[in-house]
Amino acid sequence: MMSERTKRILEKEQAYLEKKKNKNSLTNKERYIKLIVTYDGSAFFGYQYQPNVPTVQGELERAFKLITRGEESRAVGAGRTDAGVHAIEQVVLFKTRCPIPLEKLIIGINSAISGLLRVSRAEEVEEGFHPCFSARGKHYRYLWRLVDVPSPFYERYYWQLTNHPNIEIMKEAAKVYIGEHDFAAFAKSPSQYESTIRNILQAEISLKEDVLQFDVVGTGFMHNMVRNMARALYLIGIGQMTAEDIKELYCNHDRHKLGAPAPPGGLYLMKVMY
Repeated sequence: MMSERTKRILEKEQAYLEKKKNKNSLTNKERYIKLIVTYDGSAFFGYQYQPNVPTVQGELERAFKLITRGEESRAVGAGRTDAGVHAIEQVVLFKTRCPIPLEKLIIGINSAISGLLRVSRAEEVEEGFHPCFSARGKHYRYLWRLVDVPSPFYERYYWQLTNHPNIEIMKEAAKVYIGEHDFAAFAKSPSQYESTIRNILQAEISLKEDVLQFDVVGTGFMHNMVRNMARALYLIGIGQMTAEDIKELYCNHDRHKLGAPAPPGGLYLMKVMY
């Protein structure tokens, strides 16, 4: 049982730490810290915070508060990846008055979070920087795996295909995405956007051993857009759609032809460009 003397000592120490924290919050200059974050999306219910379930934003904010001894700051991301979607280089911004060196911040956060979420780099940026609105473009990658029998070990990281598609036709169809088009048919809720026109700079299909890869770079994307683009290419590869159907979708905005989006496990946010 804790003695009264020990209690008083602990209370004084806590009061000192609180006083020091409050003093620092007033005297230290506000810092804007950009983190590069990698995560296995199968471990989280998406990026955005949700109560009572693990999310990337929630984990980062919890760790940041712990490392900075109680300072609360939002983990503003470059994109809100869905549950199951992975990131190789997600960009996250924290505002803080904590003077902790960047290398110690990285070590501290990584020691406080799951091994399926890692901070790889950190740097201080100017006040006007925003992970999403300052971005000039994003690179996404979608992965299929050509298999004879689906494996539970691949399920979270690929869309496994037992009916192997025509890859050459998919390569030609991917070129139809390049340029400025109305992608309303490829968005989950197009009405929420001021404009559904997006500019795709690169769209390529490649095969490496038994992994079929779709790389797409654009100036901006909408919710589920890349997964629906991957779905359309798959349907073209198995002969249920043609490249001309993509052009029709730009005009008629009718996404029913696509069906459900491609599974989230095959999607990776590769890089955000500034």
